[in-house]
Amino acid sequence: MNEIVFFNPGDAIASGHDFNEAMRSAEIFHRDQKQHELMIVKEVDGETYAIFNAADAQTDDTAANRYQVSKRLK
Repeated sequence: MNEIVFFNPGDAIASGHDFNEAMRSAEIFHRDQKQHELMIVKEVDGETYAIFNAADAQTDDTAANRYQVSKRLK
């Protein structure tokens, strides 16, 4: 089963339409800022990948978008 998470799109570290580009950005950010777990996620009804700090995940979906987890960087 796919894991669905909720994030405010404004909290994204980076975003784009290419998973490999998002992965490179996440690896660079994670290498420099190993403070939090990062998630690379894809919009449930879209084609955009985004990078978020896992700590920014929301349980209330009223002010957030739905994303499917593609990869976690711990």
